[in-house]
Amino acid sequence: MEKTDPIISVQVSVYSLDGSVREAVHCYLDALDASGLERDTGTMSTVVWGEAEEIWAGLRAAYEAVSKKHDVVVNTAISNVAPLPARAAGQR
Repeated sequence: MEKTDPIISVQVSVYSLDGSVREAVHCYLDALDASGLERDTGTMSTVVWGEAEEIWAGLRAAYEAVSKKHDVVVNTAISNVAPLPARAAGQR
């Protein structure tokens, strides 16, 4: 049976290679916020969730914003079945 649920969640971690860790992370998070994505940020990573097309656009915009200013590695783990953060309960 084909899955039709368009909601995905993505865990994102940003690693600065130029020594400006705090600035790079905040640049990335500011860009995610500007895209309108919901996010839950912890000490090691951020989780975003929503409709797949909106997530892809937001992740791209955030990467483009941070990579213009910093040398970074952005790690992602993407799922269409992982539990969403507690405050997103009922969205899937």
